[in-house]
Amino acid sequence: MSRSSSEVDYFDSPDPVVVLAADEKFAMPLAVTVRSAIDNLASDRVLNVVVLGCGLLDETKQRLEGSWPESKRKVRWIDVEPNALADVPISGHVNQVAYYRILMPRLLPNKLRRVIYLDSDLVIRGDLSALWKTCMDGSSCLAVQDVASPFLDASLGLPNFDKCGPHLGATTPVANYRELGLDGRLPYLNSGVLVVDLETWREADLSNQMLECLSCHRQHVRWWDQYALNVVLAGKWRPINPRWNQGSHIYVYRGWDESPYDRDTHDNVRNDPHIVHFTTRHKPWKISCLHPRRGEFFKYLDRTEWAGWRPGWYRSAGNLLEAFKTQQRRARFARRQLQYAIKQRLMPRSSYELERAA
Repeated sequence: MSRSSSEVDYFDSPDPVVVLAADEKFAMPLAVTVRSAIDNLASDRVLNVVVLGCGLLDETKQRLEGSWPESKRKVRWIDVEPNALADVPISGHVNQVAYYRILMPRLLPNKLRRVIYLDSDLVIRGDLSALWKTCMDGSSCLAVQDVASPFLDASLGLPNFDKCGPHLGATTPVANYRELGLDGRLPYLNSGVLVVDLETWREADLSNQMLECLSCHRQHVRWWDQYALNVVLAGKWRPINPRWNQGSHIYVYRGWDESPYDRDTHDNVRNDPHIVHFTTRHKPWKISCLHPRRGEFFKYLDRTEWAGWRPGWYRSAGNLLEAFKTQQRRARFARRQLQYAIKQRLMPRSSYELERAA
């Protein structure tokens, strides 16, 4: 383990401690996530940054540190063995690094009692000091319900399932929840933003429970680490304001009444999120990204050592094919956004909107 800050231990500081995980492939978005968090942090706070890294080169670490104002952050690097999670199920754009959050109680100093875990594909728009101060209220973890799959069984948990169901990412993200003895009405969390009580995790050895869960139920694992987190933490975590983790799926719903939210929550999450989470494989640094807030990613990117970088369209035959597919997706997305806009104009205004207009 190497340190970029002084040998003085800063973990007793009242400032937020954030933990992220990344390899070389995610170094650039990691730079954006942390830079956006620093830029929106309260002026009297410093961000304590812990990076769980796999194969990050020394020059990359230096480049990352150069992207974050020294007066506003302290950084600690913890190198994780590449084979630490060699047997976990991986697929698509996800590798073993996504599971590092499960190992936090083992990798972090015992005196560290609480952390905010952040994925490395976020843009932080709110002050993490506010999230850091949120009361745990005896919960093992604070998180946001997944906007694409808000319950273990959405057909039981959603009163408007008849309208919302067709637009969900999955109705039962934990397919074997009944066999596990879980209530389908329990909320399902998204693991991209977590406030974790490390003491509770250590006392109950939740890390080992999650690893055993992944091993025993491998054939049922969907969405990687989220499967284990939602099974082991079922009934032990508390949902927080969904503005702290706006999933990309919010833009799939054609209106609030077809979403898992009431109208005011839907409007706040969609229009003014505290954290934007680019949850699909179409990340903002790829040519296939159509996310409406993609520009915010590049705004913060240009405040890092990667300033001016943009994805190339014509570097390979694969990129050309991806560009063609993106045009097709853009047409579908535009149609959905038009439907949403028309519906918004036709629907009666909420009390929230009327109060804002007064």
